[in-house]
Amino acid sequence: MKDVVGSPGTRGGLALRVSQFVCALGSLAAMGSSYGFSNYSAFCYLAFQMTLQLIWSFILICIDVHSLKTNWDLHSTGNLWKYVIGDWLLAMGTMAAASSSTGVAILLETDVNFCRVYPYLSCSRYKVSVILASMAWSFMAASAGSTFWLLVSLSE
Repeated sequence: MKDVVGSPGTRGGLALRVSQFVCALGSLAAMGSSYGFSNYSAFCYLAFQMTLQLIWSFILICIDVHSLKTNWDLHSTGNLWKYVIGDWLLAMGTMAAASSSTGVAILLETDVNFCRVYPYLSCSRYKVSVILASMAWSFMAASAGSTFWLLVSLSE
């Protein structure tokens, strides 16, 4: 069995999945508790993408915990392809959602000064949500990269 840090079925992989889950949950909570986020499609897309990431991360957390408890080897090519495809698709969607939401948050805060003119907007929560979504993406990119690295090294 190859030893790649952050690969499925390892403690490092579980730590990355839990980090993704916590950041996605925090981002979704911050966005959901903010006033008027549904007026901006980028923020709605971010909430949708964080919900998908929560579901995906929770499923993989459960699989990793079961794998660690039963010493189930997840490092077969069939299992890794599922991880790689799911991680890369969700990572691209999460990056798109975080980037577009960052653009809208910057527009509201600095470009058109909506946050100062309309103080009822929850601009600080928008920023926290975007920061946590970007962190969730970075953890997902790390786990997707390590899984892809493991898949390529097993194909040799």
